[in-house]
Amino acid sequence: MLTTLLTLLFEVKQILPLENALTFGLAIFALSWVRPRRIVSLPERGFRHTVLRWAGTAGAVTIVVTATLASALNVGVYDASGYDGWWRRPAPLVVATLVIVIAALALRRGPVPAPGERAITPLRAWNTFASRVSLWIAGIAASLALLTATWQIASATTAPENGQFFGHVPDYSPLPIYAIFNNGFGYVSGSGWPNHLATVIVILLAALTLVLVLRTDANRPILARPTVPSVRPDRESTARVFTLLTLAGLTATLGAVWMHVGSAGTSLVGIDEYWVSENVSNTRMFIDGGYSAIARPMNLAGYALQGAGVALALRIAVDTVRAALATRTRSDVDVEFAGSAR
Repeated sequence: MLTTLLTLLFEVKQILPLENALTFGLAIFALSWVRPRRIVSLPERGFRHTVLRWAGTAGAVTIVVTATLASALNVGVYDASGYDGWWRRPAPLVVATLVIVIAALALRRGPVPAPGERAITPLRAWNTFASRVSLWIAGIAASLALLTATWQIASATTAPENGQFFGHVPDYSPLPIYAIFNNGFGYVSGSGWPNHLATVIVILLAALTLVLVLRTDANRPILARPTVPSVRPDRESTARVFTLLTLAGLTATLGAVWMHVGSAGTSLVGIDEYWVSENVSNTRMFIDGGYSAIARPMNLAGYALQGAGVALALRIAVDTVRAALATRTRSDVDVEFAGSAR
């Protein structure tokens, strides 16, 4: 099995570049089946089942497509301005948030008890039905992305038009998109609010959206009749799907941000060369950037995190289909049993 997996990964590498989110995404998705247990559950039937089924399949696949296209554009399109990628890095999280908003609006159209039939329940916290583990992971990922973006915005500066520029050198811009390279030796592009402000805004909006949606669903009215079954399983399923979708988009966005920041930090300049012969010279000294010690690990971690976000979205889609098939099988068995009982 391991040989087959390695062969599959090699074939994927031949087709897709490592920078593409789908490359590491497919690899991590394949490795995730070491734990085949489903990460998604669905209500047995009804309107909520339909909404979550579409959110978990079509919504998750849309996140995968968005992350794949955004990363492909980062590789294939020349960044002439120094901040062309400002919208591509948070794009997976934008899509995840939109999917959750659409699903939440659809759930609001579902049937609710009349005012006189509603049970009196205490106001529940927004995270009552959500997985604490998923929320903690999402909170850590969001914090890392916000810290990275804030650091890059705060450390950015403008540059003179005739300054020394290293690394990826786009067209000159008067905007603060440059980081100082090695204590004033030159400038490297890719920093500043033009590159990272959109990411900060999207993360804050995604967090606010998740909290509001989960709180609204946690406090959705229920029937006061004693025979009504518990709403906990359905609402836990809803909170889990919404939290996982947010986590998938957030992880892909964090990976894209770290890839970008890490790549900018790996700039290296060779100086003081001496000539060995008329046509051959050697470089005696290399100068690197201010955070080069963490730039390469950050860049490599970005590859893995971007792929992990795509892999999680793929797993959500597949496990939603598995959950839908499982509930359909149970429904068929119940119908058969009822028919035989008659």
